[in-house]
This record gives sequence, C-alpha cells and structure tokens, in this order.
Amino acid sequence: MGIVYVECCEKKYCCCCDDKRDKCPKPVRRNEPIVCDGLRSMLAMLGAINVPSANLTYIFTNAAVKYDSSYCPLLTGYRTPTVAELQSIATSLTSTGSIGGTPLCPMVVWALNGMEPVLVQVVPALGTVEVLRTPSLRCKAYRICVTTTLQPNG
Repeated sequence: MGIVYVECCEKKYCCCCDDKRDKCPKPVRRNEPIVCDGLRSMLAMLGAINVPSANLTYIFTNAAVKYDSSYCPLLTGYRTPTVAELQSIATSLTSTGSIGGTPLCPMVVWALNGMEPVLVQVVPALGTVEVLRTPSLRCKAYRICVTTTLQPNG
C-alpha cells in the first residue's frame, strides 16, 4: 500500500490504496496492432447491427468512455447490454457486423451484471466475454448499446 494518485478515486485526490487493486484496466491491449482501431471504426460506421440469432440489435461506439447509465437510453429503445447479451453478440463484433467479417481485437466494454455496471473483456475472435474487476465507474471502456429485435410473425 502507498499513497498514489488514482484517477479512479471519486474525488481525484491522493488516496491510500493498493497500486494494483485500484487501477482501471486498459480498454485495449498494450501492443494492439494499428489495424484494430480501423476495424472498430468500420463497425461503428455501420450503425445498428441486427443479430437474428440473439434477437438483438446493437450499436457500437468507437470511443472509450466512463460509465453513464443515461447514454444508451438516449438512443431511443436502447440500453446497456447484460453480460449474457454481450456474450450472445460477441462473434458478430466484426468489421462487417456479421460472422464473415474480420473480428475486432480484444477490448474492454461496459455491461450490466444484474443491475450493476461491470467491465468485461470481449474477445470477438473467440466469442468470449469475461467479467473483470471494476474499481470505479470512472474507468474507460467501449460502449455497446442493445435493443430487443422483434421477429416478424410467420
């Protein structure tokens, strides 16, 4: 334990904390290839992506942001995804928004575990979603908003 400046502290002042425990995870891997930002940009430009197998439509925002519960509802009908919903769309997080595209590079995304905002590591190439320790809502992560897709009666 030592005195360190921790951006995640609510009041942004020197506080005593465990140097490793209170640090926010980085939104992307340290030595991420430059192509990764381009892939995220391509997906963000596509707008709303429908994933029929999950009954969800999502919008990906190519910016690492602090948690804000009011962000997704600003997009009428959208909300922050649950961990399970994020798992169901993980393999569609590609440059084309579908399984045939180039998977995005691993990244940290905001999700909900019950009603609690949590950081999750998403690896689209593997379709994996892992809940991370979330020291503060001030940590920055990518934002995905989802809405339920109504299937036509048939």
